[in-house]
Amino acid sequence: MNELTWDESMRRALEAIGASEQLYGEIDDHLGRSNIDIEKHLRRAEVKASQARAWVAIARALAARGDRYGGA
Repeated sequence: MNELTWDESMRRALEAIGASEQLYGEIDDHLGRSNIDIEKHLRRAEVKASQARAWVAIARALAARGDRYGGA
C-alpha cells in the first residue's frame, strides 16, 4: 500500500483547481446554453473546487505531522 505524501496531495489539489477553473471558464464559452446546462457545469466546477480544498487540508495535516516531503 502506498502512503499519501504531501507532494501527492498537493499535486492532486492543483489538478482539481485546474479542472475547476477550466469548467468554470467553459460556462461562457458556449452561447445558447440553457440555464440548466449552465447550472450543471457550475456544480461540476464547485465539486472540483471542493475536492481541491480537501486535498489541501490533507496536505496541511501531513505537513503538521512532519510528512511534508514524504519523510518519516
